[in-house]
Amino acid sequence: MRCILASFGLIVIGAGPALALQDTSPAPQIRKTDPRPGIEEWGSSIDLDAVGEAGPWRSFTDTAMARASAAYMRGDFSGALIHAEQAAAGGEARGAALAGHIRLHGLAGAPDDAVAISWLRRAAELGETDALIILSRLALEERGGLSAWQARTFLARAAESGDARAAHEFGLYLMEQGDPGVAEDALNWLQLAAESGHTEAFGDYAQALGDWVHGPRDIVAARHWYARAGETGDPGAALIAGVMMMQGEGGSVNQAEGARLIQIAAEYRLPAAMGQYALLLFQGAGGRPANPAEAVDWARQGARANDPDSQFLLAYALAVGDGAPRDLERAYYWVLRAGAPRAGRNVEDSDRDRLQAALEQALPSASRDRLRLEAAADGGLF
Repeated sequence: MRCILASFGLIVIGAGPALALQDTSPAPQIRKTDPRPGIEEWGSSIDLDAVGEAGPWRSFTDTAMARASAAYMRGDFSGALIHAEQAAAGGEARGAALAGHIRLHGLAGAPDDAVAISWLRRAAELGETDALIILSRLALEERGGLSAWQARTFLARAAESGDARAAHEFGLYLMEQGDPGVAEDALNWLQLAAESGHTEAFGDYAQALGDWVHGPRDIVAARHWYARAGETGDPGAALIAGVMMMQGEGGSVNQAEGARLIQIAAEYRLPAAMGQYALLLFQGAGGRPANPAEAVDWARQGARANDPDSQFLLAYALAVGDGAPRDLERAYYWVLRAGAPRAGRNVEDSDRDRLQAALEQALPSASRDRLRLEAAADGGLF
């Protein structure tokens, strides 16, 4: 997807014609972090019961599981392990899963991958989908005697159980293999997860539809799912959907809705969205009245979070004194920060170069040297 930086029509420092602030490079793909929890985070989905009391309404196995849950929740991991193993011996899948979790993370003694895997396998045999998912991650890391190729088997079993989370994870796994022969399967699993209401799958399905090299490049459907993901709290997807709507990509132009989604992404503290929303406020776009002071505030927040477009926008605003007092030194500092090398990003930008050159012409050499050292220390210019 592309950024939406456009011309302000402002004069910079009286040093020539207005700089056209138009981005001509593809925007970085802004996606949320990997939605799959790491091995160290697993266990939060275990259904724990804080009431560990025995009673006539509970079998021995149920009582053992309740006691395991209660012990775990109060931090008594050794007690939780004893009761979880008793519950597992009685055929309780959650008990086996909890025992595997405690053994894996060394919550009651030294970590033991092999023992943990034996309990997780038992949980999987008893129908615990989470156990299959964690086994797949352990396989990918080749821990406890597992091999990487086994990850696919574990994930396929989990997905085929009908679990939407597992379908999402299996779809992502197949995408990451880079094999065009399984592209259709990957899309089908992601579609199943998304259409089942698993919100974490919405953005990934959108990306697979619109941007994945082996996907259908269906930007109409991608826009729909990016918007749905954005509405459920995925700021990266909200930004992408907003940009698509404002540019008319994947459907008709909808400036107001696009601006609303970009605002959502900015309010979720996504740095790239802060710069884009600042620009909308500068321009008075998307049905919003121009508000340079608020625009500078958003650009400053994005700039401090190291977003290069926000840094350039803030530099421009300070250079011309729009929305904030004119400050050529701070403008020079921020234009230098905007040009700092970044992994995976082409830093060549003629507009930024022209602004930097104009500021260098306006500032004395001593100020330039001091500001370059400050920017280098803060932004890693060299």
